[in-house]
Order: sequence, then C-alpha cells, then structure tokens
Amino acid sequence: MKTIEQLGLGGFGVVDLVEDDDGNQFARKTFSENQPLTPEIRENVIKRFKKEARTQKSISHPNIVPVIDDNPNANPPYYLMPVAESTLDKDISLDRTLRGNFIAVISDIVAALEDLHSVHIYHRDLKPQNVLRFTDNSGGEPVTYYAVSDFGLISLVESRLSALTTTGMAKGSDHYTAPEITRDLRRASPQSDIYSLGCILHDMVGATDRVPCSEIKEDGPYGGILRGCTRSDPNRRFRTVRSVLDALVSVGSGDVATESRQAADFINELESDRMMSEEVWAALVDFLDSTQSQQDTLAICMNISGKRISELCENFPIYANQIGLVYTDWVYRTSFNFDHCDGIANRLDIFYTNCNFVTKIESLIAMLELGTSHNRWYVERKFFNLCTPNMDPSLAK
Repeated sequence: MKTIEQLGLGGFGVVDLVEDDDGNQFARKTFSENQPLTPEIRENVIKRFKKEARTQKSISHPNIVPVIDDNPNANPPYYLMPVAESTLDKDISLDRTLRGNFIAVISDIVAALEDLHSVHIYHRDLKPQNVLRFTDNSGGEPVTYYAVSDFGLISLVESRLSALTTTGMAKGSDHYTAPEITRDLRRASPQSDIYSLGCILHDMVGATDRVPCSEIKEDGPYGGILRGCTRSDPNRRFRTVRSVLDALVSVGSGDVATESRQAADFINELESDRMMSEEVWAALVDFLDSTQSQQDTLAICMNISGKRISELCENFPIYANQIGLVYTDWVYRTSFNFDHCDGIANRLDIFYTNCNFVTKIESLIAMLELGTSHNRWYVERKFFNLCTPNMDPSLAK
C-alpha cells in the first residue's frame, strides 16, 4: 500500500489514505502510541485495537463502517475501511441542520446504535468526528448516508475489566461524553451513547452553548428531547435510541394542520402527558372510521407516538387493532418525508408485535412499501428481520 495522506489522528491510532497497485483507495487505521502509556496499559490498548477490528469486521450494517481487511499480527496492527467523503463534524460546520435533513442523519446514527445495543455493544466515544458520510451508487440514483466508525473504545458486556477501563475518557471527547463514563468506562450503557446522541443533536438544533458533561436545559421544540438525552442520572434518560427518534418524529409532526376542531382536540389528547381513557380511544376510532378528511387523518396519524401506541395496545387491544388498520392503510397510501421513515417503521413494529393476525399482515405490507418506495435500509431490514423462518406459516402465506 502506498500512503497518500494522513486523514486523522487519535489517542491510539492514525488513519491514512492508502492506495494499492490497482489504484484502489482505502482508509487504513494503524495502531499508534500517540500518548505516554505504561507497558501494562500499552498491551491492553493493543488488545483493544485488535478487538475493535474484529468486532467492526463481524458487523454487517449499512450505517456501521465496514472493515474490508485487517492484519492483527502486523507490527503495528492495522485494518482497512472504505474511504469516506466527509465527516459529520465537517458537514455540520458548513450547515448545522444539513439543509434541514438533520433528522435523517440522526436516523442513520440511531440505526447503527440500535444494532450495536441489541448485542450489548456500546460505542462510548460517539461524536461527529466518528460519523462518516458516504454515497451509495448501487441502486441507480445516488443515496447519501452516514455510518458510525472509530470503535476504539467499544465496550462489550462480556469483556474483562482492565487497567484501561479506570482511566476514563480522553479530555478531547468530553464535549460529547456522558458524565458517568468520564470517571469509569465500565459504566457504559445504552444511556451513555444516548447522552452523546443528544449532544450531536444539540450541535444541529441547539440554541445555547453546551457545558461538557452537563444536562442540556433550553427552551424550544427540541428542548425536552435534549434534556431527556442528557440528564445527569442515566436512569432518567430515554430508555432506547429508538425512543429518541420517535420523539424527534413527533416534534417534526407538530406543524401538520387539521381541518376540524374535533381532530385538533384528539391531537391535544395524544400530545398530553395523561393516559387516554377508553372513551377517548373509542371516540377516536369512530372519528377515523367516519371522517372524509384526509388532512385530519394525516394529522392524527402523524401525532400518534410510539409511546401512545404501546399504551393503547396494552390497555385497549380491540381499539389498537382498529386504529392499527387505519394507521397501516395511511402508511401504505402516503408519500412521506424521508426523515420520518424510521420512526414510522418503529410504530408499525409496535402494531405488528401487539395486534391481531390481520393487523400484523397490514403492518408488514405497509412496512415493505415504506422501505422500498423510499429506498430506506433501516425499514427494509426491519421487515426482513420480522419475516424469519420462525414466522407463523399462515402469516407468511
């Protein structure tokens, strides 16, 4: 490999743009001791570097940067990745809302974290510099997407404790690092990555300066989400990255107009903090069955959050099936903003998981249409993962 230029330098690695004899270019990450280390910690860091390559190589996900090749036995060890077009850090510096498409970018990050968290892997160093932009040209029209990289501080639940885990995070990461892991990396959890996700969102929509390792407290439509991501107590943060995305989609739905006062009243109920009564859900079912206003149906469906759907399914399953059929029909027949696809797919997933046979079918069909019409990997993968060999044969038919 011929080295062309250095792309980045971290605490324990250097990334170079390299080229092989055929002119193919790669990003090569090589272990590099860029700070003083004791022999014990140096040995541990090398093991972690090799584990980073193994773990990243074992994951196949469009929003996680793949490892193309690696040589853990080289001195120093290295691995190869595709060359990114840019980093989220650079893109935000040029346009903080990314031409208004920031929710789509957050969706990409959420998709990656959801996959990692499902196998108890936590990133622990999530920041815009570690989120890379690529373009996929395989489907005809170019599709821009972001993928998470730089797993040098990944934590597997099963991994043994070591001297490095008590050294905490490098100071350069503190602007995105959850307070509990600045002192001890062993405290990493989904909530520590959610804290970092909230900080990235703040870079895009925040109105005030951010104090490292502190709660983000500010007004505005995204204030509640920012605080829910960054609360000092990890137990009070969002429980999953999926719930962060659902909240974002709900905020983005708030400006959908209604044509009737009755529809507006239902939306006020859906957006309130109190549990909705059986009478209100029954009235909503009747309204959705009888209304001729597509605009009112749009406004109501856009404002049914994942939390509300879960509440409905748990307490009033009959109404859940009825509203689920309205919702799936609406998804199937509506063209959506790309930013909303992942959040809507997660809501379909709740209907699929909790509702009856017919609603399950319609949820899958709506999900498939949503994923393919928008060329959205996350939605297509969700459909694929639900249609496993263990699927009920009648449902598969």
